[in-house]
Formats: sequence, structure tokens, C-alpha cells
Amino acid sequence: MFYKGNDTRRRKAALQTKYQEAFRLPKWDNRLLYHYAGIETIWKILETDSFLARNVRFSNDSEEYKLGEKIIKEYVEEKVLEPGLRQKIFKSIQQGVQMFYMVCFCEEGDLLSQWRGYARNGVSLGMDFFEEEKGLKHTEMFTVLNNPENRKDSKYKLDGKCIRFIEMPYRVFYVNKDKEVTDKKSEREKFWVAMEKFEDDPDSRNDMLLNLIPFVKDLGFYEEAEYRILFSVSDLGDTEAQNRVIMRKKVEYIMRDGQKLPNIAVEMGDGEKKEKPVEQVILGKEIEERAKKQGKDKAEIDGIYQRIMNRLRDIGISCTRFIKKQDIYIGEGNNQEDIMSLLEDMMQEEGFSIDWEEGIRIWCRGHLPIREVIIGPGEKQEKIGESLRHFMRNTYWMRYVNVRYSKIPLQN
Repeated sequence: MFYKGNDTRRRKAALQTKYQEAFRLPKWDNRLLYHYAGIETIWKILETDSFLARNVRFSNDSEEYKLGEKIIKEYVEEKVLEPGLRQKIFKSIQQGVQMFYMVCFCEEGDLLSQWRGYARNGVSLGMDFFEEEKGLKHTEMFTVLNNPENRKDSKYKLDGKCIRFIEMPYRVFYVNKDKEVTDKKSEREKFWVAMEKFEDDPDSRNDMLLNLIPFVKDLGFYEEAEYRILFSVSDLGDTEAQNRVIMRKKVEYIMRDGQKLPNIAVEMGDGEKKEKPVEQVILGKEIEERAKKQGKDKAEIDGIYQRIMNRLRDIGISCTRFIKKQDIYIGEGNNQEDIMSLLEDMMQEEGFSIDWEEGIRIWCRGHLPIREVIIGPGEKQEKIGESLRHFMRNTYWMRYVNVRYSKIPLQN
């Protein structure tokens, strides 16, 4: 969903909650989603702290969007009885899908099919999109084409402001290509049930029909349990002519196999907040749990939290103790690295380890939420792992990322 600044984040979250069945959000906590890619692409992701979202028409499986169109048209033919409206929807489908850009994820981070198909001699990045804060669940802000090297360039903004989306990964529907075929795993019926939520709101229904096209995939890929983050850039401008001008500035073409593939660069967080000092730190329950193992009582534990909070408040940072989180989170800002160093000093003063693998983990918001890296099977597996580990340990916002190796044997 495009965020123009007038709509509140809470309103967007409420809209996602209302349409939860159609969007198909995960129903678990403390789980990661994994993005598979070759090592060259992984380095680009890590070095730029951003994704390149691929246009859906140029995905690895070029037939995917056609299946989505087919299923949506079947729904329209069955449910939309007025011929003029039906043709209008068909036309919007034909014109609109080219404005979709997406990033793909899986529930599992060590799948042979994914290593073979998308990440030979590659890596999977485990990411945590499912935080909860102040009553908001499953919603993240992304900024389009707002990397540090071009953040001050006006062409990467709209009306002088960073272009922002509020989106989340949503699970795809796995359906049979032939609607006459039935299978207990087929989700065609679930899709129909989900769309019933929109029948009393035709405008929302028509928009959702278009938005759901990239979330339909062939039943044969059911094992992948795939999720996608979708960015629709069809409404960046107020008119179609404005959209064309804007998109010429925003699309990046990446050469692969003799083709120039259209992408848009997307980073996590709010670009405007990143230009200002950190305002907030959240302290999770890991401090309490470790203090209990050291034999400290409740009063001593409360004292630890209070000392940390007081020191942060003395330098103008709001600090909250939040038991629904495990780790420490530093808010967006241009001095995160300094705040992380201060927190690590305080952890040591309180008797806690800051070891990369065993210490209390500290995460920096506004960056890709990478929590784990799995190195895929391959002859260079160990070298790739050591290289990534060294890079991450010396990049402050990835310092505590867990690096491990695939358990799948090397395939010929």
C-alpha cells in the first residue's frame, strides 16, 4: 500500500487486519521468512542494505502472472455479472500488472528445491518481519529508491518527500491450473472464500482482484510455502502520464542472460527518520532472563533496567522495557552505531556477554531485518560462510546475525 503521508500507519494496519484472510498473513510469532539468492546478489543486498524488487512479468517463472490472471478472470466471469464492469476489470488487469514489483520468501531456509532453482552456491537470508509494537502487528514501512548515496537527490522523491510503502509478506495461493481438477491441497476454494469479504465493497474488490494476481501460483510448488512482498507503483502519480515520468526515474535495469530486467530498489524503514538522531530504544526480556540465571532477584533486575533507561534518557533517547520482545532494538536514526556501542558498554558493566554468537542481541531498525544466514551446499560453502561472517561482524547492524550452514549434502 502506497503511503503518501496523509494516511496514518495505524489506519493502514487496520486495513490489513480487515483483509487478513485474503492477504494470508502468517499466524505464528518468532519465525523467520527466508530469501534465497546467488552469492553475487546477496552481496548487493548486504552492501546496499536494500532489495531489488523484480517486475512480476520478469520473475524466474515467467508463466506465474499468467496463471494469476487466468484465476482472477475465472472469478470475475463467475461473480461479476454486469458486462461493462467485467470488461473494465479485464482492462485494468491487462494494464495494471506491469506496475507490480515483488520480493519472494519461503518459510523454510534450507530447501533443496530452492537451492537448485534460485541459489546455486548461494545463501538464504532469514528475516523477521513479524514484530509487534504499540498494538500494531505485521506491518513494516519500506522506502523506495532511497539508499544513502541518492537520498538527497530530488528525483528519488515525490513532492519533496521520500516515497514510502507500508507492506508485509503475504502467502501465495497454490491452485490447480484446471478448475475441474480437485485436490485436497488446492486452495482455489480458499481463494473464492477470501474474495467474498469484498463483495459488499465493489471498489475494494476490484482493487484487490488486481493486487492478488501475483499471489497465485501453481499447485506443483506447494512445498515452497512462499510469501511475497508486493509493491504496486501504479498510483505514485495523480495521472497515468505522471506515473510514466516517475517510473522512468525509478526503474533500474539489471542485465541477466541477455535481458535487461526491470527492478525498483527498496529499503526498510522511513528515510526521513534515518536522517535524524535515534529517538527510541526498546529493551526486551533477554536482560531479565539472563539476570535470573545469574541469581539476581526482581529488585536487582528492575535496577538493571532502570540504570540503562536512565543513561539513555540522559542523552535524549526514550527507552521502553517491553516484555513481548526478546532482544534490544535501536530505533531508526543516523547515530545508531554510537548507540549500539553505548549499549554494549552498559551490557558489559552489568555483567552480560556481548559475544557475537552468545551475547544479548542488539538490532537496528530501519535496516533489512536479517536474523540468520544459511550458506547453501556447494564446493565453496565454507569460504562463502567465513567471508559473510567476517563482513557481518564488522557491519554494526548485522553484528549479531546467526551464520550457519545448510544440512543438505552437496548435489552433483
